[in-house]
Amino acid sequence: MIRNEDYWVIGFDMLWCFVKNVDSINQRWYMKNPDLEEKKRFHLEHHSRNLGLLTEAEQEKIDETTLLIAGCGVGSLIAISAARLGFEKFVLVDGDRVELSNINRQGYSSRDVGSYKVTALAKKIRHINPHAEVKNHHVFVDIKNAKRLVHKADIIIDSIDPDSAQAVIALHRAAQKEHKTIIQPTDVGWGAMVQIFTPDSISYEKMIGLNPETPLERVDQEEAFSKFVEFFVEIMPPYVQSVAVEVASGKRPHYPQPVSASYTLSALAVIAAKRIALGLPVKVAPDYVLFDPDSELTPNEK
Repeated sequence: MIRNEDYWVIGFDMLWCFVKNVDSINQRWYMKNPDLEEKKRFHLEHHSRNLGLLTEAEQEKIDETTLLIAGCGVGSLIAISAARLGFEKFVLVDGDRVELSNINRQGYSSRDVGSYKVTALAKKIRHINPHAEVKNHHVFVDIKNAKRLVHKADIIIDSIDPDSAQAVIALHRAAQKEHKTIIQPTDVGWGAMVQIFTPDSISYEKMIGLNPETPLERVDQEEAFSKFVEFFVEIMPPYVQSVAVEVASGKRPHYPQPVSASYTLSALAVIAAKRIALGLPVKVAPDYVLFDPDSELTPNEK
């Protein structure tokens, strides 16, 4: 006669044999796919310092999310930081080459001067994560390719120079049509701000006071840039406002962009991408997040 406890023993033995068999199958499968085994080991080590703030399931979602970096100037630091967090699918778009004036704030070095930004950036991402999937497009975003580029990604980082108004607007319109979210970081003095545009939020055009019905090819670049400056000057700390106005009026050749702004911008954008990838709520435009370390470190007057 078989006792009840014998059923438990038999059942446990069967379960143990099943588990061992599955484990053996997995081991043989990984042996036949050494790259996947290496990728698994890489993920365990690379992601280990994120765990506690991220679960393994959350980290996996981040790994599988594709980021479009539209503009690889300050966007380069966003891509590099995103790769360190665990994003490993990138679409890089920029037609520019690295210049010496870029390396005060962007993710490049003097060795990269003269190289296409997307080529240099792709190498840096792969140095961080050799398993990263990176697609390079050394072209500028424009009204003809914006839709195709947006289609390739889950989250869009708009780090296009704002004076390229047609490209910015084309990118935002394409994202709205595909029901995708855009993160738009902007350096502000010693710090930075980020705004997030979703299919349900106000559009970039409406926010700065442009008519969203205007055909893209008829968008006036100067008017759109002027509207951008007018909107953001109101947000900027007072010490930056006068400089921004001088740049917009042509009195100053360049808007100052120090390294602290680029790293602040990168941190804000990557955390925004993390929250969006995980389906967490975020502040959306016209709301924004602005952090200026210089102002924060200035003591309050007594």
